[in-house]
Amino acid sequence: MEMDKTQLQWLLIGIGILVVVLIYIWAMRSRIKQGIRNRRRRPEQEPALGETAAPFAEEEVQAHDFGDLGYITADHHLADRALVDVEIRPIHRERQTPPPPEVVETDAESEPDSPLCPQPTIPPQMTVALTVMAPPYSPFPGARIQAVAEELKFRLGVNGLFEHFPDSDLDADAPVFSMAHLREPGSFDVKTIHELKTPGLLLFMNLPGPLEGIKALNVLVLTADQWAQRLGGVICDGHRNRMTNQALMQLREQVSDLERRRRAWAQSL
Repeated sequence: MEMDKTQLQWLLIGIGILVVVLIYIWAMRSRIKQGIRNRRRRPEQEPALGETAAPFAEEEVQAHDFGDLGYITADHHLADRALVDVEIRPIHRERQTPPPPEVVETDAESEPDSPLCPQPTIPPQMTVALTVMAPPYSPFPGARIQAVAEELKFRLGVNGLFEHFPDSDLDADAPVFSMAHLREPGSFDVKTIHELKTPGLLLFMNLPGPLEGIKALNVLVLTADQWAQRLGGVICDGHRNRMTNQALMQLREQVSDLERRRRAWAQSL
């Protein structure tokens, strides 16, 4: 029985020591919590107007103040037991106000008058082009082109292009329009014209010319139609798309607009 009493005594002593340790740890945790609360209640000292906030010391950034317990850093033996809250501290920065805009005072009387825009020295111009396309796999022969050109009073110029002049002035220097073929180089050569085979003809004129714009356009369209009838071709625009009534009306509007712009240009001189 004495052995049992001794063991019981040691057991009670061990329990008492454990209770004392637990009480000590609980008291330490309570003091740590109380230190955190006290620290949160302290108002931070804000810098006065015109003062610069003092930077945080390196020890304060890497350690936590727990009042009577002092600072507990990451390598403290109680760091793993301390209940540390993360505190976000504001960074105090000086606000940079943008400089006021500079006001430049100018004297209206001292400023020279803005120069007027120079009037254009070149009158408005445009180029009108039509094509007469041959049927597929049936190119126009050069001999036939030469015969129709003579019939329609075309003349072969020194540049190798057939030229059409006004009927009322056969001695005019500038043709109403010119004609080339659609095979490189596009010019006609009397020596080789009988060997020529071309998929189409190109009739083009530069405005202004020897005739008034709309009148010159009418002559161009009429002559292109005559070429199409005699060679069995189709009248197309400059991009080789078949000419329609709508496309012809748009072409007439463009020529009329050119005439209006030319009159306005002449009045501005």
